[in-house]
Amino acid sequence: MRLRKALAMLSKSSPYAVSTAAEWTDPEFEKIKEYLYVETDIEREFKTKLEKLKPHEIVFLCGSSGDGKSEILTRYNQEYKNIADFHLDATHSFEPKKTAVETLDSIFSEFNYSDKPLVVGINIGMLGNYEREASKEHIAIKLAIKEFLDGKAVEGDYTFIDFESFPKFQIKESEVKSEFFSSLLNKIVSDDSKNPFKKYFDSAISIGTDKKILANLLLLRNELVQKTIIELLLSARVRKDQFITARMLLDFVYCILTDPGYLFDNLFAGGKNELLLVLQSFDPSIIRNKKLDLFVIHRTLGFKEDLYTKLINELKSEFKIIEELSPHSMIRCFFLLKNTDLENNYHQDFIDSFDESALTLYKRTWQLHKDYDGADEKKAELKKFYNDIVLLAINKYANKDAPYLSKDEFYISSHGGSDLAAEVDLSVSYGDIENDNLHDISNFKLHITVNDELLPSIQINVNLLAMMLSIVNGFRPNKHDKNSVVLLDDLINKIAEHASNSKVLFLHRNDVRIKLKDNPDGDIRVSGL
Repeated sequence: MRLRKALAMLSKSSPYAVSTAAEWTDPEFEKIKEYLYVETDIEREFKTKLEKLKPHEIVFLCGSSGDGKSEILTRYNQEYKNIADFHLDATHSFEPKKTAVETLDSIFSEFNYSDKPLVVGINIGMLGNYEREASKEHIAIKLAIKEFLDGKAVEGDYTFIDFESFPKFQIKESEVKSEFFSSLLNKIVSDDSKNPFKKYFDSAISIGTDKKILANLLLLRNELVQKTIIELLLSARVRKDQFITARMLLDFVYCILTDPGYLFDNLFAGGKNELLLVLQSFDPSIIRNKKLDLFVIHRTLGFKEDLYTKLINELKSEFKIIEELSPHSMIRCFFLLKNTDLENNYHQDFIDSFDESALTLYKRTWQLHKDYDGADEKKAELKKFYNDIVLLAINKYANKDAPYLSKDEFYISSHGGSDLAAEVDLSVSYGDIENDNLHDISNFKLHITVNDELLPSIQINVNLLAMMLSIVNGFRPNKHDKNSVVLLDDLINKIAEHASNSKVLFLHRNDVRIKLKDNPDGDIRVSGL
């Protein structure tokens, strides 16, 4: 079997992409699949639950298609089938005359007359369908599902173990981590005799086949290259709201290893994999700045540079990249190796071109919000973030039509050549930040008060944060910021509603400023004339 064929079992089109209760028919593929298996946090919790099952209890293992439910359920079905009944896939009926909902009705009806617990694998969408369409006979189950979907604590003999509560990517110590993805990558590319891919790797070297795949494996073996790819996937998650499943990741690895180009080109070439389609928008070769443009011109004109020639030779010896690369491919290569030290670090001269300041700030700030416990040093760092970026951006954006207003004035409207503003005191509710229970890395919550009144929380994602940074730096949002502008406009409108009730208003006309103050005796005091 050739290396490409062995790697094909990672593909989403492989018959081994989804586990079923059937026996494997290919011992070699079964061996590889077993070797690649990575135990996850959700599996450990699921196993712990199985060991503590009560006689009449239902456990729902729920998530989305491709997240690994069938793999976990198939693995534990054999071991625990004498202890509990398993319904491995509640998305299908398996009976032509029954819908999936009717099939679940039948399963739950049988469960009512059984002393054994029941374990059900089910998609979140199907849970919603069942809650709406199920038989009234199972009203208790429907109510439990509704409580779970509404984010409430579920009472009774029902347990919901949800993949969404165990994200594939985490932010830890201001860095993105993925225990699952890192473990999986290292299993595939390791130069270990236990790795079943190694013999195909060695065979390809000896007979001179699959040369680009070999180069891609060598690149992917580098831990700092892996770090860059994991950061890219975080960008897909937090910038594009891309959902990421285990099956999607396996197919992603297959594509970046076996697609026609080198790894750095395959990452940004698109294709049928959902992640690759998203990563196209992060292609570093489309960045325009003076340094990169000069590099492209020099390479196109064939200028000779000793340092560049030495780098090319090092790429050949280190990663077996033997083909001449286009300027755009080389820029992608620079990006992929940006965290990597080579003997010749010519590529690191371009690191500043790949500006990721917004993402770096987002990771740090998300971590601060998650870890916030009221400690003085953490509060000081958060306070600086809010004062220098969030509150300043809000003030600048709200007052864009009256930029002369002071930081404690909030633009309301214009009338006959006069601008109306309100006196506003914006502050951050650090107590609410401390009470947040952050899990989703795609956002954190903004808790602010307007004149001592707490606003409903607003979700800040990396795109909104990047736009706030731009506003602070003097740039106005453009058409590409549409979604973030909607979020910011919503926030500004909520502040304006409270600001319009302020006891202090200002009228500005030309260079004249009139202050209107509502006094306790009901009179309005006017000053500044």
